[in-house]
Amino acid sequence: MTPAAPTATWRRVCEEYFSRLIEDLEQQVESEVESRVTAAIDAAVRGAVADAASESRRALAEELNQAVRRLRQAANVDDLYAVLLDVTVPFCEQAAVFSIHDKIAHAERMRRPAEVHSGENGAAPSLPALEFPVSEAAAFSTAIDTRDPVIAMSTPAEVSGPLVGLFGHKPDERVYLFPLRGGSEVTALFYAAGHLQPPPLELLAEVAGLQLQIWKAEAAATAIIPQPEPKIADALVNISGAAAKSAEPGKAATAVAAGGNAPRQHTEWWNLSREEQQKHLAAQRFARVQVAEMRLGKPDALRSGRETGNIYAPLHAQIDAAREKFRELHMTAPTMVDYLHLEMIRSLADDDAILLGPSYPGPLV
Repeated sequence: MTPAAPTATWRRVCEEYFSRLIEDLEQQVESEVESRVTAAIDAAVRGAVADAASESRRALAEELNQAVRRLRQAANVDDLYAVLLDVTVPFCEQAAVFSIHDKIAHAERMRRPAEVHSGENGAAPSLPALEFPVSEAAAFSTAIDTRDPVIAMSTPAEVSGPLVGLFGHKPDERVYLFPLRGGSEVTALFYAAGHLQPPPLELLAEVAGLQLQIWKAEAAATAIIPQPEPKIADALVNISGAAAKSAEPGKAATAVAAGGNAPRQHTEWWNLSREEQQKHLAAQRFARVQVAEMRLGKPDALRSGRETGNIYAPLHAQIDAAREKFRELHMTAPTMVDYLHLEMIRSLADDDAILLGPSYPGPLV
């Protein structure tokens, strides 16, 4: 063997060794780069998803805020129905608003797919005549009797034959009915169908119902329309003259000494100053909003409380917080009425104060 042979062999061995090292290094580099790129992409995707979700929540909140603002600014009942139909466009394809009079449902406003594309939004000139007894539509009767939202199948027995034909419902299609209460009774129903989102619709229907109640309260308080003999539910807008006659100064002084804000002075609504009337109306609105939040935020707890006859037990935290806020914000006026207590009886306990439960603290005054 020549002297050059060992050198050539050694060189070949070294080259093979370095070649394997380079291959291993390239694989490690490629794996590391892939891992880092994947991690960067995952982080970017997670960030984008989080940003998109946050933006979506912000957009939805803003959209609902604007919708509520528009409902509160409605000029009259007809305008309120039109606004309700308009602001619910993003949350359901088809909708209608029915007024309820003497157990007859009458279509006031309506939105069908063809009208959405044409931009008519159920305007009165294009509204088909639709009226039927609620006894012919089981879902309507249930929503009116229970005063709670109802989910039903779109069959003639549930929502009436004329309505099924007008909307072109399929037998297996689900529809929602949301009651609008103008006081203790349901005076209108919001009907929704087609790829709908129930929570926003329930919220907006609740706001529309509250607006109807406010108008009824203001009308009754200023004697614009004659009112029947007041019940507990209607006491939201009446300061009882009978209570004024039976009030004893000694009891009022005792209440102040016990820690009350001021002696309660009962008088007729028309004897209050404009400023005092505004304070009462603000207190009524506050009470309705607080109780509506309880109904929307804790429906299962409310249902359980009604069934057991002790609504206060599962809702005590919300009720106590609302009572404290009402005391701080509104109980400073000498003539103030505990509208929060009355609204809880009307809206939570269905006009049966006993359902609030034995541990309920009672009215603030």
